[in-house]
Amino acid sequence: MSRKSDKNVSAENIVSSFEQEIARQEDIIYGVALFFECLSVIHGDQLAVVETNRKQFRNIIQNGKEMTGRATRLLEEARRDPAKAELLRGFAFSPCLGHPKPGEMIKRALVLVNTYNRIFPGRDRSRDFTYDETIALIEQASEALQ
Repeated sequence: MSRKSDKNVSAENIVSSFEQEIARQEDIIYGVALFFECLSVIHGDQLAVVETNRKQFRNIIQNGKEMTGRATRLLEEARRDPAKAELLRGFAFSPCLGHPKPGEMIKRALVLVNTYNRIFPGRDRSRDFTYDETIALIEQASEALQ
């Protein structure tokens, strides 16, 4: 294999890995939104708790969307010019930025997304939940966390 072919394969691998990481980050963002949905049902009668959390999670989601937006733009540059693929390695994802325990939030978010995918296969993520669907998500995700 020629040196140029080696670089192209390496660039393709970097691009592919970065695409997968963007998808993972988008899952985390959606999982945070699911977490807030569940929290809103659990604390539905405590409006102050819900509103305080709404602000925190809205910021986490917004930061995550901005981060994945920058990552997607960088990915598109690397697709157009494989020589820029190395720039992808230097991109630092910071999921759940602003949460007091980001590692725990990431774990919960991914459990919620995996549970969502399992119990609602093919469902459009923009579709609203019923109360019963949210309760089912809470119950099944809770089992997965144990």
